[in-house]
Formats: sequence, C-alpha cells, structure tokens
Amino acid sequence: MRPRLRTDDGSVLVIAISLLAIMLTIGLASYALSDTGQRRAREQRERESSLNLAEAVLYSQGFALASIWPGNAAGGAAIPTTCTSATVAATCPDPRTLAAADAAGAASANFTGADFAANTTWTTRIRDNGGSMAEAYVTAQADGVQAGTNVKTGVAYSCPGSCRWDANGDLMLWVQASAVVRGRPRSVVALLKRELFAEAIAAGNAVTAGSFETTNSGNKTIIDATGSQVVVRCTTAAPTCTDYDASKTQVLPPTILRDASTPAAMTAAQRARFMAAAQSASPSTYYTSCPASIAGAVVYIDVPATTTCRDINGVTYNAAESPGLLIMPRGMLSLEGSFFGIVYMVNEQNSSGPVLTLESNSEVFGGVAIDGPGRLVVGQASDQRATITFMANAFTGLATYGTTGLVQNTWRELPPT
Repeated sequence: MRPRLRTDDGSVLVIAISLLAIMLTIGLASYALSDTGQRRAREQRERESSLNLAEAVLYSQGFALASIWPGNAAGGAAIPTTCTSATVAATCPDPRTLAAADAAGAASANFTGADFAANTTWTTRIRDNGGSMAEAYVTAQADGVQAGTNVKTGVAYSCPGSCRWDANGDLMLWVQASAVVRGRPRSVVALLKRELFAEAIAAGNAVTAGSFETTNSGNKTIIDATGSQVVVRCTTAAPTCTDYDASKTQVLPPTILRDASTPAAMTAAQRARFMAAAQSASPSTYYTSCPASIAGAVVYIDVPATTTCRDINGVTYNAAESPGLLIMPRGMLSLEGSFFGIVYMVNEQNSSGPVLTLESNSEVFGGVAIDGPGRLVVGQASDQRATITFMANAFTGLATYGTTGLVQNTWRELPPT
C-alpha cells in the first residue's frame, strides 16, 4: 500500500486546471470580441439614427420655407442665423415633430426609438445660393458676406453677413442640417427650390360683379368682353342691377349673364397663398395702407373695410406680356391709370354699393372680379378705346407657390465638424 500512495495520479488535477484556464481565456476573449462587436453595431446604429434625423430636419426646414419663404430682406431678418432643437419659430423646423427628446415624449414626435429619447440635438442654417456659394455650399463661407445681382430685377444686392433670404431671386436656398444622436454627429446639405403652383380663378370673365353701371352715355364699347362674358349676381334688368346703354353697344357681347349663385372668384386658401406670394416678393407688394403704386405680379392691399384707396397717378401698371393681380380683401378702390391684369375686390364688408370705380380715361386689360353684391362703376376711356378689355393670358398665367423641392444632385453629406 505504501508505494501506491507515492504515485503521480494527482497530475489529472493539474491538467484539469490547465484546461479550465484555457477555456476561461477563450471565453473571455470571445466575450470581449462580442462586446466590441455589439458596441460597434450600436455606434453604427446611432450614426444611422443621426443621419436619419439630419435628413428629417432638412426636409422639415423645407416645409417651413414653403409656408414662409424669405423672398426679401425683411423676410430674411425673421430667419435666425441658426435654428436649433431649442428654437420654436415659424421659420424653423418644429422640434415637437422630430426627436422624442425635444418633444418631451409628445405623441407628435416622429423619432421615438431608444436612440432619440435623450442626448439628441440638431441645427439648421439657411443661406442664399449666390455670391461665394453660387456654385456649391462651402461650410467655411456660410457666415461670410454675400453679394451679387438679383436675376429678376437686375438690382445689385449685398448682405452685411450671410444672406438668409433669396437675395438673388432664383427661388433657391441652401439648407444645412446637422444632428447629434448619442454623441454621433452627422451633417447634410441640399439646395431647395420653391415650386410654382398653378392657380385657377372661378371668375374667368371680363367682368364678374354684383352689379355694374357705366357713367358715360358715349356711343362706343365701354366693356369689351369678347372671348368671355359679363356676369352679375343681380337678376333684374333694372338700373340698380345693370345701368348702361345697350343701344350704343356699350357692352360686348351684348348678352349679360345674370346668376345669383355665381361663386366667389377665389377660395380663402387661394387668397392666403396669393397674400404669401405678395409678402415674399422682392420688394414686398403686401400693403397695410394704400400704396403709391399697384405694379407687381401680385399686389395685396390689406386695409380696413372703410378705406378707399385712390390711384391718381394716371400711369400704366404692368404690361400685356406680364399682367399682374391686384387683390383687395376689404375697402374700395378708385383707379385712374391703366392696369394690365386682374383687379379682384373680395368685398368682405359685403357692400352692395360701389366697390371698384374705374374713372374716366382709366383702362383695365384683363378682367375685373367683385365678390358678393359689390357694384362696379365704369367710366369712359379716351378715344374709341374700351375701359375694360378682356385679356385671356391674365387668367391663364396665375400661379402661387406650393412646396419646396430638393434640387437634383445637390444633396451631400458634410464632414461632421
């Protein structure tokens, strides 16, 4: 028995411990490798989340620009140098619709995953595509001085710093959007273009009004509606409805359509779009008092119902190849000059008295629209010229602006810094 006690059978324990150590080493190495892979996967996911948020912020900024396009210096002044996830402004993306961290868990947030629950920020910058950034967006020049020439007016411009409005008038702006999700920054940029939106006006006639009268007994045509018609909402032939001399062919064609159900020339939504177009024009053609001039593609005169605006310049506004649109939601207008385009009196005061008066020697080439029971008073132009002459292209070229679209091949990712 004594020799057996001195044998080397205990070596099995040493081998077992060695094998256990090797297995433990391999296990720890595998765990470290797996942990590294998971960390890299998480980092990649967070980077992708950051890029997705940056793109969403870019398009959200485009949506805001579609609503309030900075078409002049006043509009540019309303654009912050930088919009951030802490900014609440009509000209910036709405933080509540983006990351849950900024929306405080609001149901309106579109990014609600774990990556967006905290440590999420974003910024946008709006810059004109003129001057130093006419060819491409250069981050280092985004806050520098910009200067150039407006492509529509031919007038030179210069911004004291970066132009945060459409200074060159080409309806395009650079938008840079940056996002940081869980410490992972991504930045993208694209050129966004304001898209035209064709508008149709219900009153495509030389005259649409509640009633009308001519103030001259001249033996000549005063309203030449050839190619269209004259429409009134009153339904009798009494002078309180249509007061003119039919025997002297003062209205052509001689038949007048009397229809009490004739709708308003535009919907409220259309008028709002045209108002926005006037506000964003360069220079702005939106007025809250009677303007000195009514020239422009869209002129919007937003005055109280008791106001009468009088044009006494006796000049010609716009041109046959580029007619305009004058909208006056309230009040009355007296015109002495010549106007190429459509004069639209919304008549929100619902007056049945004179809303638009065309004085002697005034002319409208296009059409006149008065909503409700409003009355049109038409004087006599000089010589044998008609006071109102229907011009079809005044109606076919009406347009406002819809969405902002991304200009092809301008999207790119910028270095995160």
